[in-house]
Amino acid sequence: MRSTLALLVLVAALPLSAQQSDPLAFLRHGNEPADIAFATYRDQPYAPVRSGEVRAAGFLTESRAMPFGQLLGPVDPPVVRATQSAEAAMPGMVVAVRPPEGASYQRGDTVMLALVVPGPKGWGEIVLPTGLARIGEQTPRQTLATVIAMFGPIRYGQAVLPVEPLVNPGKVQPVPVAGPTGEVLGSEEPRELQQVGGRMFISIGRSSGLRVGDFVQIRRRPTARVNASNTIDDLVATAQVVHTGDKSSTIKLTRIIDPDIRPGAPVVRTATLPS
Repeated sequence: MRSTLALLVLVAALPLSAQQSDPLAFLRHGNEPADIAFATYRDQPYAPVRSGEVRAAGFLTESRAMPFGQLLGPVDPPVVRATQSAEAAMPGMVVAVRPPEGASYQRGDTVMLALVVPGPKGWGEIVLPTGLARIGEQTPRQTLATVIAMFGPIRYGQAVLPVEPLVNPGKVQPVPVAGPTGEVLGSEEPRELQQVGGRMFISIGRSSGLRVGDFVQIRRRPTARVNASNTIDDLVATAQVVHTGDKSSTIKLTRIIDPDIRPGAPVVRTATLPS
């Protein structure tokens, strides 16, 4: 009992930095060095762009005509015509799709399955990806595709469109930049308070030099208030760009200081990825 108590006193007397120098030590066996046991977790190279985050991000149509096809629903067996079923398609399932009028899909093409809902006034509609599918056989009745990724419920009647090419910059570190600036247009999902990982739309796009992987800050707009202190241009949140349009982009919130982020909040790019 005395030896146990003495050991506890000795550990408590150690500096906090010493106690926390190897917080995962209890997971190792014997005298296995930390460098060998946890190299897989600690030495992961920084990847600024992850394809899954980009493909799952909603975006604004900016009032442009989009090449929307239509999802006709799951098909089992493939020789049967798809019906207007409420059944949700899952990864690996075969679905039937209809390309837009006057167009066709080619075998091996990857298409996005998505919901299309009203967007901020003046910015068109919001396209919310629900999954990805790869085009396969084509019959006189329908074009078949296999679901290869799922971001949400995939059901009859959703939009189908070709995926945009993704340019991955590789394992590079962001570099500081100043601007351009814009403002928040709204959020992908209606929320009173924003959360880390949530996505929002901003009024800066490719035409202003913004690229996927860039980092932005959301600031507070200075405002004079009655019976309260005036607001100042302080930091509200930080985010990373996960989709770019011509005049707008989608950002994913990475850090939130004040979750009450409203449309009109100023946005400025602070870092970009070297090309």
